[in-house]
Amino acid sequence: MAASHKITLLGAGLIGTFYTMTIHGRRGRDRIHTVCAQTEAEAEAFARKWDIPRWTSSISKAIDDADTDLVIVGLPNNLHKDAVLHAARAKKPVLCTKPLGRNGAEAWEMLEAVEKAGMFAGYLEDLVYTPKTLKSLASVRAGALGRILWVRSRETHSGPHSAWFWDKEIAGGGAIVD
Repeated sequence: MAASHKITLLGAGLIGTFYTMTIHGRRGRDRIHTVCAQTEAEAEAFARKWDIPRWTSSISKAIDDADTDLVIVGLPNNLHKDAVLHAARAKKPVLCTKPLGRNGAEAWEMLEAVEKAGMFAGYLEDLVYTPKTLKSLASVRAGALGRILWVRSRETHSGPHSAWFWDKEIAGGGAIVD
């Protein structure tokens, strides 16, 4: 059996919760080992809720944790670049939620940094493991819908989950970028 992976999660908000639910609920051996949030209190509360052994409010401390095998960036958009660049300097594989950067230049800088460091980097889409998606897949696999020939989908909601999304400096451009 392969070794388990100790994952550092940067961000304890809605997206961080989605990733934690998925990793702890669907992965047999990989676990969130360290969580980083805006405050120590927020990080500790998240860690206790999800049985995560380490917490911090320091992005550097979280990434530089010697036990970290992989970093997941689930932070507000304006923090993606610095987190990915730090992970590349620390030689830690990194997965970044959408959008990768607030603009093409930021995304390109991140790509160049992980390539230069020789590190694995990936881009995450948070809707892959939502309950509605998993239920749809289970229905298809169970044959409840017959033979699927074509699928069209869209996702809508009432708006962003955080006020920072409306700030162009933080978000980088709203729904079109996100």
